[in-house]
Amino acid sequence: MLNHLVQGYVHDFLDRPETLEATFDRSRPFFLDMTKALRAEGVPDDLVFLSFAESDFSKRGKGPWQFNKGTAQKYGLRINHWVDERRDPILSTRAAAEYLADLHDTAGYDWRVAVVGWNVGDLGIDRYWKLRGENFNRFMNLLPGHTRALMGRFMAVAFIAHNSATYGVGHVNYDEPPSYHEVPVRGGTTLAQVAGSFHTTIARLHDLNPAILHDRVPPYARSYQVRVPLVRTAFAD
Repeated sequence: MLNHLVQGYVHDFLDRPETLEATFDRSRPFFLDMTKALRAEGVPDDLVFLSFAESDFSKRGKGPWQFNKGTAQKYGLRINHWVDERRDPILSTRAAAEYLADLHDTAGYDWRVAVVGWNVGDLGIDRYWKLRGENFNRFMNLLPGHTRALMGRFMAVAFIAHNSATYGVGHVNYDEPPSYHEVPVRGGTTLAQVAGSFHTTIARLHDLNPAILHDRVPPYARSYQVRVPLVRTAFAD
């Protein structure tokens, strides 16, 4: 049974299904690898939908998980003139999985409180851990407004995804294999060169590699992993 807050967000999403469907479409190529990244850290699959609630699965700005710079770098994401790995769905999900696993440990192994910690910060966990209890509605009512909103959006998206056959929105095949693979590319190589070798476009490469900020692989890297559409040709160094 959904509480009133989550029901409200479900209705809001279903009133504009094209927006949510576009969100699922953006995530679809990466979904399997994202859930694998969560599972590797013991994080439940459904927490992938937290990125939808945070950003509508944007690959711009701070990316799907909306990491601030300090937390992103703490969990191994590179941010510089050439790349912003917060924007990369797979790399940022690996960082998010580590962070959520850490929050889960701090939160006394309660995923609800871990998600609250995600929103309010590590230092707020102690306070909200004490407020948790069997009455989930009461727990939600005690949270800050912005945290309630995030929790409500997150649970609404997850609910719609699990009931996509009913609503006709948000169908995602959890086991659909990616339509890309990764190749090591020499630092400084232009994306035009990569596109030519793999019979694709620079725009498609940016779609698959949103962390790359320019039309060139970071020149400081000896090699950089670049996602390319699945083809038979191999890229030669």
